[in-house]
Amino acid sequence: MENLDLRIQKTYKSLIENFEGLLNEKEFEKISVTEICDAAMIRRPTFYQHFLDKYDFLTFFIKHKMNLVFDYAFQNINEKEGDFFVLVFEQLLNESDNVLELIFSIQMNSDIMLEMASVQEYGQKMLRTHVNGGESKNKLQPFVTEYKGQIIMGVTIQSVYWYKNNKDKIGTEEMIKLYKRTLEKLK
Repeated sequence: MENLDLRIQKTYKSLIENFEGLLNEKEFEKISVTEICDAAMIRRPTFYQHFLDKYDFLTFFIKHKMNLVFDYAFQNINEKEGDFFVLVFEQLLNESDNVLELIFSIQMNSDIMLEMASVQEYGQKMLRTHVNGGESKNKLQPFVTEYKGQIIMGVTIQSVYWYKNNKDKIGTEEMIKLYKRTLEKLK
């Protein structure tokens, strides 16, 4: 977002922050474009200059959230002892329940999932480069690498979902240790 005109950056920042606030109040399906615009203090025509509809904005919002999570992992992989996926997992644990619930519910809703195909492709691309595939002359290696990325992404998402539903029974640090042990078995 830094490469954009300052006015556009401010518009996007306001939309993202206020949309997240609206998600704390109600479900995505019940939020209208008018409510998003009113909360962000922008006009509807401005919204439609940037987005086709609220689903297009949702794609933008989730990609933005993913960027924050992945950027954190990229920036801290060398500074912090640990694994890229563990850093991603820790960031996801810190996301608000409503944002995560939205992302998880999208996986279940096939109508929205069609709209979100680009988000899934984006996430796969980001993860693909961080799966330990190694150099190999095996023609199947790219497929094995992609498969491992999909499995790890699925385990990560399901682990976050499980934790959010059981956080009264298990602490964050204990959950991170459990996730690390699970990853070790997959690699």
